[in-house]
Amino acid sequence: MDPQQVAVRASRREGNPYPAGDPRYAPTLDEELAWAKPVTPESLRKFHSQFYGASNAELAIVGDFDPEAMRTLITELFGDWKSPGAYARVPDPLVAKKPYALKFDVADKANAFLIGRQSWALNDLDPDYPAMLVANFILGDSPSSRLWERLRQKDGLSYGVGSQFAPNSFEANSRFVLYAIFAPENLDKVRRGFTEEMTGALKVGFTDTEVKNAKEAVMQARRLGRNEDSSVAGSLANQAFLGRTWSTSGQIDAAIEKLSTADVNAVLRKYLKPADVGYSFAGDFNKKK
Repeated sequence: MDPQQVAVRASRREGNPYPAGDPRYAPTLDEELAWAKPVTPESLRKFHSQFYGASNAELAIVGDFDPEAMRTLITELFGDWKSPGAYARVPDPLVAKKPYALKFDVADKANAFLIGRQSWALNDLDPDYPAMLVANFILGDSPSSRLWERLRQKDGLSYGVGSQFAPNSFEANSRFVLYAIFAPENLDKVRRGFTEEMTGALKVGFTDTEVKNAKEAVMQARRLGRNEDSSVAGSLANQAFLGRTWSTSGQIDAAIEKLSTADVNAVLRKYLKPADVGYSFAGDFNKKK
């Protein structure tokens, strides 16, 4: 399970800061189980017949194939599979949230898990997006990131630590996620390490060497992805859904190449607010007492 999925589940535990009926409310685990209990094979078949279809699908194929033969086969397989209703994407606007700290005790677990999350008012077409890719890489999205060097290498507190930047392709509502696996008794030290590294990055800024190396690594990853058939197919399907072409990727590449150290530091300071990060913790925290 990736850190974002863990974050979603952790936020749904008892202690959710929003009341039922609030659009920001997330159900508890017990509520989710109660909702799932009435599900039957017949209800699943009914749901499938009401919502599943290929009318609004995107398909991308990469490789050595005969386009006409493939088009004929796809028509035979999916041509009559009509979607019962019109497609409508559910909007995902940014909602201001108060910082929170949710703790979920799980008995008899050797390791604990931390998730921190903050929402940012930008998307992947925002002029700040390329700089945020580089900033997040330096902070927590690489094997030599500041969070890794601090919490894993220097302090020896975490078995896995980092950050993720999940951009929205529509609304100005992107997610920044922190995560760490650690011994439950080290929770306070781990939290302090996160706060100090984020605060230090904002105060002192990233160095020219860090930014140069991060830009090269980010660009290398982007180029390597375009050499993999699966990645290219996924990108083409996503472009079809978003109404974009490879020119958008090229524009982002060019923007990354032009970034200065000052650009990257300015964007990080614009969006990252350590005091506003919401946290969820899961582990056997009672055992340490």
